[in-house]
Amino acid sequence: MESDPLPRIAEGFPGQRSVVLPRPVVAAWLRSAPLLELLPSDVGHYPHARWHYRQRPEGSPQLIFAWCLQGEGWLSLGDEMFRIRPGQAMIIPPGAAHTYGADQRLPWTIYWVHMAGTKVGNAQRLLVPQPGQPVLSLGQDPALAGLFEEMLSLLERGYTPANLLWASLCLGQVVARVAMGIGRPNSMIETTEERIENAVSFMLRRLDRKIRVNELAALCKVSPSHFAALFKKRTGFTAIDFFLRLKMQRACQLLDSSDLPVKAISAVIGFDDPLYFSRCFHRVHACSPSQYRALRKG
Repeated sequence: MESDPLPRIAEGFPGQRSVVLPRPVVAAWLRSAPLLELLPSDVGHYPHARWHYRQRPEGSPQLIFAWCLQGEGWLSLGDEMFRIRPGQAMIIPPGAAHTYGADQRLPWTIYWVHMAGTKVGNAQRLLVPQPGQPVLSLGQDPALAGLFEEMLSLLERGYTPANLLWASLCLGQVVARVAMGIGRPNSMIETTEERIENAVSFMLRRLDRKIRVNELAALCKVSPSHFAALFKKRTGFTAIDFFLRLKMQRACQLLDSSDLPVKAISAVIGFDDPLYFSRCFHRVHACSPSQYRALRKG
């Protein structure tokens, strides 16, 4: 924490924009069974926020996300101090005591949002994949800035149900974009996503064949065990199960769009045994290929 006896202010910066929703409005919205139970209860943009300073010994009831575009700042969370530089974001869990502020010489410009709702825990797990690491490197992402501007513009026009719904969906896109590492330069998450995408593209080009985990691991330049762990974490499936589901997806397309016999479709997606193909199809779709075709084509 910076100790020079200079002014410290929470807000009031030239050109700032911010919206704080009335808490009864937030509570009523979350009780209404919304499409996405995650709402920006507070959102803002502080340009060149000289002397910006916040101290919350009791923490905040909401999950706080603040993204630094220019300048610098700092975060004190728990017993640790973190420097926040351009392109970095800080995530502060609900209830965590914290203090943060702008650098005295190079005050930051930030977008920030407080997240409320039952999905806050899910958002936190997506934003902070490594516990104890509340700072992410996001880079300068125009699309992310656009989502913040959209939330601000919506809520500045009032908290109608339609505006709250759209702001909620924008916030969901913010979380998804950050979690996927989109636009993030030279980050481990981006590298992992690229590896998984390359593996999936490799699978899609070989739906008529068999593949082995060793091939995919070699493509991604990691060991088979490391690749298996990465793939399962990113997709929720083992690589072979995911490949099987891609095959079954292609089978569905052929069943829907062609009159090919089931035996021919099984050959197209690399199955020598049509009976085994039917068993695999049933495991994924809970019906046989013929039943699927009858249901879909009526």
